[in-house]
Amino acid sequence: MRVYIDGTDITDFIKYQGLKVGRHDVDGPNAGRNIAGTMIRDRVATKTRLDITCRPLHTDEVATINNLISAEYVTVQYEDPSGTKSFVAYSNNNSYEYCFQQRNGNELWHNVSFPLVEQ
Repeated sequence: MRVYIDGTDITDFIKYQGLKVGRHDVDGPNAGRNIAGTMIRDRVATKTRLDITCRPLHTDEVATINNLISAEYVTVQYEDPSGTKSFVAYSNNNSYEYCFQQRNGNELWHNVSFPLVEQ
């Protein structure tokens, strides 16, 4: 399984069990339950969302991720059980926490996470 943002492979940044793939339906104005309680679907689109959580990263690795997802839109490519998928996405609400400074001076950040939401 590989994940690319604008052609850059970020797979090695992702922690074990750190990739969640979701399909989200976009419903139209006629969706909802009628007076009898029957659900009326009015799906107008289906969108993909990847939620990514990274392993502890060094400062330069966090900067790489931040640079990749800072554009308004990015191209995402990933592999799932049904094959290779590609879509244009945006990312928002990314976060990360300072962990500690190693003896060699490298700083580590943990809980680096961000979504990639299909446009």
